[in-house]
Amino acid sequence: MRRERMFLDEENADLIAYSLSLHGADNRPERARMKRIMMRAIRHELTDRQRECVTLYYLEGMKMKDIADALCLSKSTVSRHIQSAMRKLRKVASYYQK
Repeated sequence: MRRERMFLDEENADLIAYSLSLHGADNRPERARMKRIMMRAIRHELTDRQRECVTLYYLEGMKMKDIADALCLSKSTVSRHIQSAMRKLRKVASYYQK
């Protein structure tokens, strides 16, 4: 089964930022800045496989087993890709948080 690729846009970056618990700021300009940073980090810091797993898991709400089946990977491999990607994104986010 072939899946359509989901592209990152403003709304998707907001969902991922929310998943990273970066949504607590009441300051809209700071939040918009963090969304731009996260979009850039997702595009440039993650591998294609990590980006795909994170997108399917957080944006499409798929379970890891379903992602594994769709990508012909084991569930533990999908889990490792997601964990590694989230570590990278948290590290990037920590550089920019006050």
